Amino acid sequence: MNTKTQLVVVATKGLADLVRTLLAEYAPHADIRLLDKPLDEAVPDAVALHRAGLLDVAIAAGVTAQRLRAALPVPAVMIKVGGYDIMQALVRARRLSSKVAIVTRQSLAGEFDDIKPLLNLDVVQLNYHDDTEARALFHELHARGVDVVIGSAQVAWLAEQEGLTGIVIYSEAGIRQAFDDALEIARIAGIEEAKRERVGNILYSLVEGVAAVDMQGCIQALNPAMEKLLGISADWAFQQPLSKVAPGLAVEDVLATGQAAMEQVQTVNGRTLVVNRMPIVERGEQTGAVLTFQDATLIQRADRKLRSQSRHHQFVARYRFDDIVGESDVMKEAKELALLYARSDATVLIAGESGTGKELFAQSIHNAGKRTRAPFVAINCAAFPESLLESELFGYEEGAFTGGRKGGKPGLFESAHTGTIFLDEIGEMPLSLQTRLLRVLQEREVLRLGSNEPTPVDVRVIAATHRDLRQLVAQRDFRADLFFRLNILNLGLPPLRERLGDIPHISRLLATQALAKLGAQRDVDGMLATLLPYLLQYHWLGNVRELENLIERISVFYDEKGQLDETMVFRLAPELQLQTSQGTHTRTDGDRMLAVLAACGGDHGKTAAQLGVSRTTLWRRLKAVAERER
Repeated sequence: MNTKTQLVVVATKGLADLVRTLLAEYAPHADIRLLDKPLDEAVPDAVALHRAGLLDVAIAAGVTAQRLRAALPVPAVMIKVGGYDIMQALVRARRLSSKVAIVTRQSLAGEFDDIKPLLNLDVVQLNYHDDTEARALFHELHARGVDVVIGSAQVAWLAEQEGLTGIVIYSEAGIRQAFDDALEIARIAGIEEAKRERVGNILYSLVEGVAAVDMQGCIQALNPAMEKLLGISADWAFQQPLSKVAPGLAVEDVLATGQAAMEQVQTVNGRTLVVNRMPIVERGEQTGAVLTFQDATLIQRADRKLRSQSRHHQFVARYRFDDIVGESDVMKEAKELALLYARSDATVLIAGESGTGKELFAQSIHNAGKRTRAPFVAINCAAFPESLLESELFGYEEGAFTGGRKGGKPGLFESAHTGTIFLDEIGEMPLSLQTRLLRVLQEREVLRLGSNEPTPVDVRVIAATHRDLRQLVAQRDFRADLFFRLNILNLGLPPLRERLGDIPHISRLLATQALAKLGAQRDVDGMLATLLPYLLQYHWLGNVRELENLIERISVFYDEKGQLDETMVFRLAPELQLQTSQGTHTRTDGDRMLAVLAACGGDHGKTAAQLGVSRTTLWRRLKAVAERER
């Protein structure tokens, strides 16, 4: 049996050539098949390879990777384009011409904008939708004197057909990273599969009694637990017909048909048992049957223990209320209310814009409540298509659909048993699933796909949304009864622009973390003294998440240069310079002065120097601000 990982790479032209240079390097680790053909031919071939068991993970770039993800039930790793790839391609292009174009289907966003000023090169960035539009762009570029085009393998090939020089934007390093990612995904999947098989064997063996018979139904062996149940000894029972010793445990049907009879609930000598009857097959021939039983009480106890022990690391809430940064009145009120909610077991609905910390609060509520030692399971309802979201939430039985896991799979509600499930972006849940969710909340039981036996669950539900659910109810895009079921305890989180006083504290924490991640020994105060005034003027539509991204971006350059001025701030974060009448807040001189004071750690000397005033002037202005606020 071949145990190597089965990789399929879909690439053409120049990208395929780059892939071929790495095949020998990765051959010892995986069986690799390169599909160097058009996308419409490659996708069906990849599907066929998967059905034949010859595809564990696919690798492709751009739109091809997206198509494979839609067509295959296995992971498809995307060959990514990073700043290093763009830089390498531009360096090669500069050797050929001073006028270069980058042509891609999607915008390269900030990565290209950060690099462009560093190169003495006239670069045009264009996007296209199909090959016809690309050819038209090449004609236009040719007329503008552009000689070199950077893009995908298809773009490079089309450019050369039009008389231009084409350079593939992908690099060997990017392809190597895709191979490494694919192998790691396959490795983890193998570990999980082995773990599932091992747990399955353990569960299969955790039986309280065993009896084996030959093809005539005569007892060949009993274990002590079965002896105790029947009140007989194994020696006495040997060669006795099981049907006479224990008529209720007869196995004649299994002996006659060779078909197992599993999980039959019976009462024997006053005990409720779950009984399994299975044929014994040796070298392809049935030689008898085995009967096993488990005490229902022990099964329930084992189920509780296994649910606790098999909890994955991702089902742990990491954050607590102490991790939430913010001393503004609105944040204090939000934390006080959330702490109060933690004492209850009722459903919580958290409303707030993206990036305001909804999951941070959800985890804190969980950790402050009585379920803190139980699982915390989070899922983003907007991140899955409807069919996949249904199976993720509610689970499925074996055979429920093609490609499902052998033995079935418990859903996230079952995984969250005795703990908390966090339903992020609940407003994006399809109406059909809202009905199923409502039933779970009402009945406290889950019905797996393909099953007709519900599983009781004990979970606390915390939901979150950035949308107005009342408006969605009015538009009939959200069930009113589900909304009222969720909206028992309501928590609203303020956007960052409504708590600007927290920005200095949050920025200091984020900058410290970003510089530590870089291994930098730079002065955080020096960076924030320049940056904070502009942070306080910005509208922060992306809230703390946007602030974190911006600070991490600037920290990279601050680590390299060791200094930061207004020119560099606007170069790295041009959005801070775009002050318009809509979406921005103007700040007073007093606000800026307080921000700089906070950035300087309360040092009046540093603050005065940064503001270009004397210590006496600073003291007078601070006093005026204090009197005004009183």
